Amino acid sequence: MVYVTFFATFIVAFLSVPFIRFFAFHNGAVALPGKRHIHTHPTPKFGGIAIALSVILVSPFVFTIDRAIGSYLAASSIMLLLGIVDDVRHINWKVKLVFSILATSIIIFGAGVWIKSLGNLFGFGEIYLGLWGVPFTLFAVFGVVNAINLIDGMNGLACGVSSIAFLSFAILASASGNETVFYISVANLGATLGLFRYNYPKATIFMGDSGSMFLGFSLAIMAIFLTQGQGSINPMVPVLILGIPVFDAIRILLIRLQNSKHPFYPDRAHLHHLIYRSGLAKNKTVHKIWLLTAVMSIIALTLHNFDDWIMFCIFILMSISLGFFIRKLRIIKTRKNGTSKKFGIAN
Repeated sequence: MVYVTFFATFIVAFLSVPFIRFFAFHNGAVALPGKRHIHTHPTPKFGGIAIALSVILVSPFVFTIDRAIGSYLAASSIMLLLGIVDDVRHINWKVKLVFSILATSIIIFGAGVWIKSLGNLFGFGEIYLGLWGVPFTLFAVFGVVNAINLIDGMNGLACGVSSIAFLSFAILASASGNETVFYISVANLGATLGLFRYNYPKATIFMGDSGSMFLGFSLAIMAIFLTQGQGSINPMVPVLILGIPVFDAIRILLIRLQNSKHPFYPDRAHLHHLIYRSGLAKNKTVHKIWLLTAVMSIIALTLHNFDDWIMFCIFILMSISLGFFIRKLRIIKTRKNGTSKKFGIAN
């Protein structure tokens, strides 16, 4: 059944892209070069529709639609529609927040699942949130959705990061006997890879917000399903797997607040922008972030039985290491700019 799930979503996504690309061009869902974009040609968005529709359409033929899966399909459909509207009209972050809360509420009250425990995060015993976990869950899901949205800035980048995360979630779910997370992760993996050929190395279609919102929401919900309840995985394990986009989102938020800018102020200070501007080619920049994500996932899979506080320490060490890495990138860029000015080379 796992192979049927994977190939069914892969084929549906792969075959639907040409039609969706035509639809995007004729409905104004096109990313134009300039501003924060680094691509050079008008490129249709809506690639996320191929991913989401393949998961939503294939699921009833693969799964028994129980409360958890039914809630996920309904909630993720809302995020898909929200992303489609955003791809065309660029909606306000407040609207995104409201609909993210609505979608997450369907999971909380429909499936009866939310983040009730953070585990033994600091080594002093379990941090049990109880009902306080409801608002925490709303915040956490919105944060992950935005983290995937923010990292979707280069061809294949978000596709690759999401694929690695879904594969890791599927492995963990298989090990813990969580069939819901296992099959939904496999379905999303197949669908994401179905779009990948059109999205990398040269993109004939972008995922758009329809893709980043659907994938970000799906990853967040799978992480919650995986870490809460019987036979659950330590809560810090998915955080490590999603460590690169989560770190980048937190870093960007802190920088914007420090500079008295709005938390959702658009800029080009993301990790992939910094690596690219240091002189690395676009494809190599994407490869580097894929590699970092894969390394974090391997660490998480290898150490998933360790205590939460150990995993938390690893995340902090990873964040500090990435901080030094970013500082080195800035030094490289400064030296490069200085050399260019010295020899009269335009940057």
